[in-house]
Amino acid sequence: MRGIFAGSFDPPTKGHEDIILRSAKLFDEVVVLVSPNSLKSGMFSNEQRKAWLEEMVRDLDHVKVEINEGLTVQKARQLQGDVLIRSMRNETDFPSEANNAWLNLCLDQGMDTMFLIGRPEHAMISSSNVRELLKYHQSIEHLVPANVFADLQPELSNQKEG
Repeated sequence: MRGIFAGSFDPPTKGHEDIILRSAKLFDEVVVLVSPNSLKSGMFSNEQRKAWLEEMVRDLDHVKVEINEGLTVQKARQLQGDVLIRSMRNETDFPSEANNAWLNLCLDQGMDTMFLIGRPEHAMISSSNVRELLKYHQSIEHLVPANVFADLQPELSNQKEG
C-alpha cells in the first residue's frame, strides 16, 4: 500500500518528521510531496524543501520525496497512491483538514484520507511559527529536524551579527 503525505514543508518541522516516520511504519511505500500552498508565498524554494526532506528520509528506502505543482489528489493518483496521509496537530486543524478530505473525495471517490494525530509535544509547532521566529532571528532548534536547523543556524548567526 502506498501512502501520500503532502504539505508545503516551508520549512519541515519536527511534527512533519514525526508524521513521516510514523507513516513509514504503516505503509509499504510513502511518497512525501512538497506541495506549495497556493494561498501562501513560500520562504524557501521547493528544491530546498525537497532537499531537507530527502536528507530526513535518506535511511528509509521505501520513502521518496517529490515536488508537486498541481492538485494533490491528482498527483497521488498519478503516483498510484492508495491513501492521502494528513496530520492534525490540534483541534484547530480539523475544519480545514476535513474540508480538504471532502474536496479530495469529490475529485476522486477512490482516494481516502487517513489522519494521524500529532504528538502533544508538536501540537503548536507550525511552519508559520518557525518562519516568524526566523524573521526575528530567534532559535528554532526545538521546532525543526536537526538537518534543517544545521542548515539554517549559520544564517541565523549571520543575521544576529549584521
